[in-house]
Amino acid sequence: MKNQIQIASEAKNSNRASTLAHETRKSMKKAIFFVAIIIFSVIVCIVASCNNSDEKSSECDILSFTVNGVPWNIEGLNITEIYPKGTNVSSLTPVIEVSKGATWTSPSNPPYDFSDGKTIEFVVTAEDGKTSKKYTAKAIVE
Repeated sequence: MKNQIQIASEAKNSNRASTLAHETRKSMKKAIFFVAIIIFSVIVCIVASCNNSDEKSSECDILSFTVNGVPWNIEGLNITEIYPKGTNVSSLTPVIEVSKGATWTSPSNPPYDFSDGKTIEFVVTAEDGKTSKKYTAKAIVE
């Protein structure tokens, strides 16, 4: 049979082992948390560097050109629509959709006179302010 000193010593050693195991678990949790924070930070930095919002688009396309809800044909830099003979095309106001961030200009303000085969030029300038395209629109009356 064990004496009281041995029992007390074993209990003390058991408490020390339990405390040591508890401290080790706490340290491991802290280390895992610290590593997770580092990994998260690295991922955020990588994603942020891939998404360079300072870079401006060079896209400068006319995506759609409609008059009174009728879409015109866009082929390359030419925009056309065929109207039946006798249609008045002397006062048309197009709705123009361009690439994101781009702007468009024309030599005059709408409405535009497309009568007698007249063409209207539209310049689309990209968000970068350097890239542009010149489109020519024409209403064909047949």
